[in-house]
Amino acid sequence: MNKKSPAYVLAFMAAICIVFGTGISVVNYATQGLLAKNATLHRNGVLCRAFQLDVAGTSAEAYQQAVDAALRTSVVGGRTVYECVAPGKEGVGFVAGGMGFWDRIECVVVLSPDLQKILNVQVLEQKETPGLGARIEEPWFTDQFKGLTLAWNDPQGQRILVGANPAPNAANEVDAITGATQTSMALMRFFNSELDAFRAQYAQPLNLEPLNR
Repeated sequence: MNKKSPAYVLAFMAAICIVFGTGISVVNYATQGLLAKNATLHRNGVLCRAFQLDVAGTSAEAYQQAVDAALRTSVVGGRTVYECVAPGKEGVGFVAGGMGFWDRIECVVVLSPDLQKILNVQVLEQKETPGLGARIEEPWFTDQFKGLTLAWNDPQGQRILVGANPAPNAANEVDAITGATQTSMALMRFFNSELDAFRAQYAQPLNLEPLNR
C-alpha cells in the first residue's frame, strides 16, 4: 500500500487511536479501585481535621475508624450532614460548595450544635491558582474561621465577611487573601448561600427563628 495514500494515513491513524485508546481504558479500569480508595482516604482525612478527631495512626483504616467512631451521618434535603458525638468535640458539619475563580471549591464546614458559630473550615477540593487562590487551604486562612460568630440577624450574604468591611474587627469577618480577591469573594458568596440553605434545613428541628433576608 502506498504510505502516502489517504487510505494508508487513515488506517494508520485509526490503528494508533485503537492501541492508545485501549491502553488508556485498561489503565483506567485497573486503577479505579485505587482511585476510589484514595478519594475515601482524602475525604476522611479532611473530616478528621475539620472535626479535630484523634486518629490512631496514618493508615486509611485508622482514618476510617476515627470517622466511624466519632461521626454520625444523615441526609437532609439531599445534603449529607455529619454530627460529631465525640465528647468535647460536638458539632455539626456539611460540605459547602460553589464556583471559585477557576473551578468549583468544596469545603467541610463545622458549626456549633446551635449553629451560632463556625468551629472549623477545611478545604476538600479546589483548583485555584497555586500561590494565590490556592492559599485558601493554608492554616493561617482556615484558622480564621474557628470560633467565628455567624451574623444570622444581618442581611443575607453577610453571615460571614471576607475582607475589608465598614465594621473593622467584626465578629464575623476574616481577612481575604492578598492577590486573590476573586477567590476570596467567591468563597464569601457561596459560603453565605450554603450557610443559609443549611440553616433553613435545620430550622424546624432546632426551633430556630426564620432568617432575615
